Amino acid sequence: MVRAYLELLRLPGASAAAVPAALARLAGTMVPIALLLACVQSGRSLAAGAAAGAAYAIGSAVGGPFTGRLMDRAGPSRVLRVSGPLAGLALAAAALTAATAPAAVVPAACAAGLATAPVGASMRALWPSLTEDAALRQRAYSFEATLSELLFILGPTAVTVLATLTGARGALLVTAVLLGAGGLVYGQAPAVRARAGRPATTPDAAGPKRAEPAPVRAASTAVLVAIALTAALSSGLVVAVTASLRDQGSAPELAGTLVALQSAGSVVGGLLYGARTFGGTTYQRYLRLLIVLTLALAALPAVRALTPGLPAGGALVLLGVLLVLSGLPMAPAGAEEFQLIGEMTAHGRATQAFAGVGSFIALGGAAGSALTGLVADRAGPGAALCMPAAFTLAALLLSLAARRAITRAVSPVPPATPAAEADPTPAPTPDPGGNPT
Repeated sequence: MVRAYLELLRLPGASAAAVPAALARLAGTMVPIALLLACVQSGRSLAAGAAAGAAYAIGSAVGGPFTGRLMDRAGPSRVLRVSGPLAGLALAAAALTAATAPAAVVPAACAAGLATAPVGASMRALWPSLTEDAALRQRAYSFEATLSELLFILGPTAVTVLATLTGARGALLVTAVLLGAGGLVYGQAPAVRARAGRPATTPDAAGPKRAEPAPVRAASTAVLVAIALTAALSSGLVVAVTASLRDQGSAPELAGTLVALQSAGSVVGGLLYGARTFGGTTYQRYLRLLIVLTLALAALPAVRALTPGLPAGGALVLLGVLLVLSGLPMAPAGAEEFQLIGEMTAHGRATQAFAGVGSFIALGGAAGSALTGLVADRAGPGAALCMPAAFTLAALLLSLAARRAITRAVSPVPPATPAAEADPTPAPTPDPGGNPT
C-alpha cells in the first residue's frame, strides 16, 4: 500500500507541490479552533470566537470559487503570490487585535477567508497534468480525499499543542504563517508554475462539444447536490451523536472523540481504496460506494435499540465500532465525487469547479447540522441518528435519477466533423455550472 502512494508522489513535480499544499490545507483546518481559542484567551465570549470562525468559513466559501476562476485564467502561481501573503497577514491581524481591538477580529477573519486560495482544489486540478495513467489518477483522488480527512483530525490537535506551548494567540500566529507560506511555496512549485492559465474564449466559438450544455448542467447540479448531502451527513452526525450521548446519560463532550473515530475509519478506507484499482466507470464506482455508505450508516440507530440492555460503556464501544465501520467508505466516496466532477469539467476550469465543490460542502454541512438539530429536538435522538443514512440515501437516489445526464456529461468527446477540423478556434467546453468557457 505504501509503495502505491510512493509511486504517486514520485511523479515529476508531485511531491514539490503536494507537500506545501498539504501545509496550507492543514492551516485551513486549524483556523476555526485557533480563532476560537484566541478570542476566549483574550477575554471574549465563546459566541464571539465562534463568530470569528464562521466569518472565516463564509469568506472562504464566497471567495474560493472566484479565486479559483482567477487561478484558471491567470495561472495559479501568479494568484498565489498575492493571495498567500494576504491571507496570512489578515489572519495575523486577527491574532494581534484579539486583545487590543476585538471589534476588528471578525472583519480580519472574513478578509483572511476571502483571500485564502483554494489550494486543495488547485492540487486536485493539477494531478491530471502530472500523469496520463487512469489508475494513477484514480489513486490521486483517493489520496486527496484521504488527506482531507487526515488533516481535519490533525488540525485541531496541532492547535491544541501550539496553544499549550505558545498560548492561543501564538497558535493563531503560527497558523497564519502556515496559511500564507504554504500557499506561496505551493504556487512556486515547478508543476504549478507550468500551469500558465488560459485565455478567455468567446461563448460562440465553433467546434465539437463534450456534451450539450443542458445535460452537463443537469449532471453537475445533481452531483453537486449529492456532494452537499454527503457533507450534511458528516455535520449531522456530530449533532446526532451528541444528542444520543446526552439522552443516555453519557458525557456529551465525548461526541468529538467518537466522531473522530469515523474520520479515522475514513482515512483507513481511503488508503486501502487508493492502493487498488477498481473496475467500472467513476459513476458506477460512486453509486456502489453510496450504497455501502447508506447501509453502514443505517446501522447507527441500532445503538438506541440495544442501549437498554447494555451498560453505558458497552453502548459507547458499540457506537464507536459502528462509526469506524461507517467511516470506511467515506473517503473513497469523496474521491469518486471529485473525479466525477473532474470528468465533466473542462480542463481549463478545473480549479474553479473544485473550489465550487468546497462551497457546496460548506453549505451542505451547515444545512445538515441545522436540520439534524431540529429533528433531535422534535423527534428525539433516535430519529436524529437516522438522519445521516437519510442524507446519503437522498444522494444515492438523486445520482440514480440523473443517470442519463451524468453518463452523457462524462462521455468521450465525439470525433470532429471536417468543418470543425478546419476551424482552428478552440472549442468551448461547459463547466459544472453549465456555462461555456
